[in-house]
Amino acid sequence: MKRFILYLIRWQLSTPILWIVVKQLGASLQATIIANLIGGAIFFWVDRFIFTSKAIEVWHIKEGKCDKCGATSHLWRLVKTVNYDKSASRPVFLCMKCSKEKTDALRAKGIPVRGKSK
Repeated sequence: MKRFILYLIRWQLSTPILWIVVKQLGASLQATIIANLIGGAIFFWVDRFIFTSKAIEVWHIKEGKCDKCGATSHLWRLVKTVNYDKSASRPVFLCMKCSKEKTDALRAKGIPVRGKSK
């Protein structure tokens, strides 16, 4: 959700560029294409940060049985954070209790985990 909100903010930041170019060149198809190319050249780097940065945690959430204790509940899987990337690993989904144990263990190893700290 955090990435989506950042992306919506980024999308709105492109509005002034589009407006300036279209205003200067007129509201033609060519002006719109030029404005979008300029915006794309600028915001490619912002989008790259939003979608590849490890500064933003990635969690997967689903309903089902905990892979550790077997409890049926909401389940969480931490996929990425700073110095932690399990995107290529077999998914392990944990209930709230097991997830807290896992994130506490990661924090003890020095991996900063913001979610599920309660």
